[in-house]
Amino acid sequence: MVEKELETKERIISTSRVLFAEKGFEGTTIRNIATEAEVNVASVNYYFSSKEKLFEAVLRAGFNDCAAEVTKIMIPGTRLEDGLVQMFRYHLDHRHDLLSMFKLLMSTQEKQRFMPDESQDFGPPGGKCVADAIIRELGKRPRDQDLHWALKILFSHVTHTAILYTCCFKDRHIPFTSDEDIEQSIRRLCRVVLADLA
Repeated sequence: MVEKELETKERIISTSRVLFAEKGFEGTTIRNIATEAEVNVASVNYYFSSKEKLFEAVLRAGFNDCAAEVTKIMIPGTRLEDGLVQMFRYHLDHRHDLLSMFKLLMSTQEKQRFMPDESQDFGPPGGKCVADAIIRELGKRPRDQDLHWALKILFSHVTHTAILYTCCFKDRHIPFTSDEDIEQSIRRLCRVVLADLA
């Protein structure tokens, strides 16, 4: 019974991710979700109690999936720039999830701010693993303000470049946007950030 409930809950989250990304929060109804997930409306309300709670569960699931992958990539011993290139490749391999999550985050209203659980990494998904890699390569811990700056710069570049690559660069003849060019730019930015923190 527990397995069936888990499967139903995951199907609702998976269906909701697609609908919220396509129609936004306001444009998606619980009835739409129930119909697409092939469950009744009562099931959606039973598991999530409100559309707001369901939306938060969808964001949390996406955050957790990405954090788990970043944690696998940034194992101790992985050079920061190698790990960031692998993160870029991961985003390209999961471009539909990345774009869906970006659309979900962009569609939130003031009242639907998403914050990871206190037990989660700080900052972006897998942020603590990347911060640990920065500290290992520097051989010291920078000020918290500087560490958070570095995380924002590196994650923003990797994530937004993956989004732009997917939406704009792929299969076009735009200078310096090949896989190799982008990976070199990630490595270069990584070296610049580490030099600034040193």
